[in-house]
Amino acid sequence: MAAVVGAKTFHLTDRQCFSILDWAAEQPQNGLVLRAFLASIALAALQPKEALVLRVRDVELADDGSGWLLIHPQGQERRETDSERAGAERRVPACRELVALLKAEIARRDLRPDDAIFVLDDGRPLTAPVYRKIWQQARAAVLEAHEADSSLGRNISALRDACIAAWLKNGDQSAAHIFVVAECAGMSAPRLAERFAHCLRKPTRDEIPWDRLEAALALPDLSSEPAPTAVRRP
Repeated sequence: MAAVVGAKTFHLTDRQCFSILDWAAEQPQNGLVLRAFLASIALAALQPKEALVLRVRDVELADDGSGWLLIHPQGQERRETDSERAGAERRVPACRELVALLKAEIARRDLRPDDAIFVLDDGRPLTAPVYRKIWQQARAAVLEAHEADSSLGRNISALRDACIAAWLKNGDQSAAHIFVVAECAGMSAPRLAERFAHCLRKPTRDEIPWDRLEAALALPDLSSEPAPTAVRRP
């Protein structure tokens, strides 16, 4: 990830994201659950409201230590206009680091399948006012003064944006890859391409398949002999 990827586009770097997670973990109250919550946004590109409703039963574990998160429809972006996507569940890949954090949080609190994963140490549910306050404190503690004064990471969704940008830039950026990233992020592919256009590499002239384009746009061969005309009967 790059902190500045365009004249008006900012993303947190890997170092900044993980520094924020480490800062959260060091807090004497709710530090471990806050780190796990922020990691679900930074490593799986969840929206904060999607992470808040995540339950133990929504975490699927693979044999190799990775896993999947089952995201339910109520977490879909309100701006999503695709009605078919708006009512569909989606499975989001979870890397080993995120799975380890979630498993540790589940074991630490001895959570059951129907329990919410992100609960404060005193048993109260984690809420938006709580995580927003922690986010602003973490941002002020981790970022340099000039970065804190800018729009870099102003909202907690910056973790999600940084993850999506990394997914896009670390793939082959084929149409199939863009569709997969859009599905994991819970967005339509056109919206993803529009919002993260700065992450998509423009092909060089030599990479453009001119021969296939020419063949696709070519008109069918026309016969050199004139076609017979119909003869009208009197």
